[in-house]
Amino acid sequence: MRTYYRGPDAIITDTHFVWQTPTVRIFAIADLADVRLVRSVAGGPSGVTVALGFGVFGVAVLAGLKFGVLAALPLLAAALMLAVLSLRRRGAHGWEIRARYRSQEVTIYTSTDPRIFNQVTRALRRTIERRPRQAYGLVAS
Repeated sequence: MRTYYRGPDAIITDTHFVWQTPTVRIFAIADLADVRLVRSVAGGPSGVTVALGFGVFGVAVLAGLKFGVLAALPLLAAALMLAVLSLRRRGAHGWEIRARYRSQEVTIYTSTDPRIFNQVTRALRRTIERRPRQAYGLVAS
């Protein structure tokens, strides 16, 4: 068995694509069809994050009015950290490899690191180009 790529989160051989996530996903190369690359854009902060931020800010204002500015400072710092983390996550772009696998649309790999993503796609491309062609079950007589 020939290995085209072995990295921290994926292994590509001539027969299988293994994506090593917390739940390992294994795809047979022969069953992959319509393989394509998609650039994904991370969305903005979720509604829960926005509501939590406004809630913490509101509690900080109430604490400041009731107990003074020193009581509000830790809550304002927490609200600021929540806002910074939400905006930081928003800027991340990722890339995905999607395909039809056994007649189901699946995402077979994602990454935010362009260097690793390009290595994986190059290896997958070589694997697909070198897979044997199907003989359609025909027999010469």
